[in-house]
Amino acid sequence: MSRGREHIKSLLGDYKGVIVTDGYNAYDYFPLRQRCWAHLLREFKKYAEKNSEIDIQYTRLKQLYAIMKGLLGKPPGAEAIQKVKEEFLDIVTCLSVIQQGRKLATHLHNGGDDWFTALHHPGVPLENNHAERGLRHIVLHRKMMGCYRNEKGKKFIDIVISMLQTWKLQRKNIFMELCAVGQT
Repeated sequence: MSRGREHIKSLLGDYKGVIVTDGYNAYDYFPLRQRCWAHLLREFKKYAEKNSEIDIQYTRLKQLYAIMKGLLGKPPGAEAIQKVKEEFLDIVTCLSVIQQGRKLATHLHNGGDDWFTALHHPGVPLENNHAERGLRHIVLHRKMMGCYRNEKGKKFIDIVISMLQTWKLQRKNIFMELCAVGQT
């Protein structure tokens, strides 16, 4: 019913893995967080479109993101991680001296090491786009319908879509999983 911390904690329980998040502080309860670079790049682009100095830093950030993507899948050395962090901090420093970039600099700074968690945990992505893409079709459907008829129908759709997306990510046979649920 909400994105409040108590709901997130009850849903995820004592989850010990890495959570890829947009930075919403309700996730601060979980120690392993990867801040979403796709969210960062979208927000940064909005600032860059209004200011040429910020656009220079946006170009640097996109290049840094490409480097970081190249480091995923293999454990990067401490030197490579340090180099990426130093480049990131230099971008933050450059933004902080641009009046229109200070809010963005604070946003990057507040993310701390959560921008780099994926470099220490193989298999963790730099962004949560896969989850958002998985839900995109139902969100578009919901927008076209205008709403659900009632709360019971909304809850049913949310549960079914969540199950389907989970099975898809786990590479399970959706038909077999649906049959198994139907037999219980």
